[in-house]
Amino acid sequence: MVKPERRHGAVFVQALAEYLLNQGYDPADVFGDTRLSPDLLQSKRPEADFSDIAGFFEHAATLTGDDLLGFRQGERREMRRAGLLCYVGLASPTVLDLLNNIARYRRVFTDAIQMDVSNLAGEGVFGWWFDVSAKVDRRQHAEFSASGMMASIRQAAGRDIAPRRVTFRHLRNMNIDYIEQYFGCPVQFGASRNTICLAPSDLCLPLATSDNELYQVLVDYAEEVLQRKSQLRSDLLVDVERAIADRLASGRINQDSVAQALGMSPRTLARRLAQQGTTFFRTLEDLRKLLAIRYLSNSDLTLSEIAFLLGYSGLGSFGDAFKRWQGMTPGQYRMNRA
Repeated sequence: MVKPERRHGAVFVQALAEYLLNQGYDPADVFGDTRLSPDLLQSKRPEADFSDIAGFFEHAATLTGDDLLGFRQGERREMRRAGLLCYVGLASPTVLDLLNNIARYRRVFTDAIQMDVSNLAGEGVFGWWFDVSAKVDRRQHAEFSASGMMASIRQAAGRDIAPRRVTFRHLRNMNIDYIEQYFGCPVQFGASRNTICLAPSDLCLPLATSDNELYQVLVDYAEEVLQRKSQLRSDLLVDVERAIADRLASGRINQDSVAQALGMSPRTLARRLAQQGTTFFRTLEDLRKLLAIRYLSNSDLTLSEIAFLLGYSGLGSFGDAFKRWQGMTPGQYRMNRA
């Protein structure tokens, strides 16, 4: 069964590709090993599947050897490239309105990112997550999103606002000082959610870019566009993989707990997975294998940390599983990749 695409605006991939080309990288290297082509540079309204966009960010970080590439791109992101979504945000009366409008109209720009503003007015917490398979590596894009969001808020308010705290779901052990210096607050990695928490006084700040007349026109148009967007349902495998990923580190991952999280019985889950030619165990193993390879190749996590994140009882059980998958130990695999 073919998984539905999560379409996402690709204007910032354009900007990243242009940056790489201006740095002297050959087009074949910029677009090689990705599912995007140089034709993207000529598109006026580029879109792509989010997995391809996230993959391009990861490829660019590997190509440049810059582990902070996504974050640095967000620091200098020009929000206006996002089109209607951006202009509704910039024309909003306050910082609070900007964030609420970006959350409400985000489907104008993306089917892949969900946003949570339920605790924004009361606690100042803006959260977001990726409605895609847990197999999609989105570390660079998550950091790009966070630094880009703060860059946009600061640009619109005309002030160097510092959040109270920032959290990321992914792990990072290096360059945290640089990230905390940019935000001006503590940053936690390995959290349960991606969030930016702002002070109530900052949420009330008026935007220097606010335009009341233009704002109403843009909101009306955005509502029309939103109504034309069909509601995209998550397919089963994406939901199962995401539920597994949320529970891996607990060490208590099983079919019963995932079925309960998805609102169905274990027997129903097994039957629906069988209809798609797979099983719960195979889905779990495939996800563990992919994440293990990703962590070993693209992170500074220790082997023990990786074993914990994948839900193994110890380094030995992780090593046995990895050797079954790859024919070598995790340490040997990482050494060969160096």
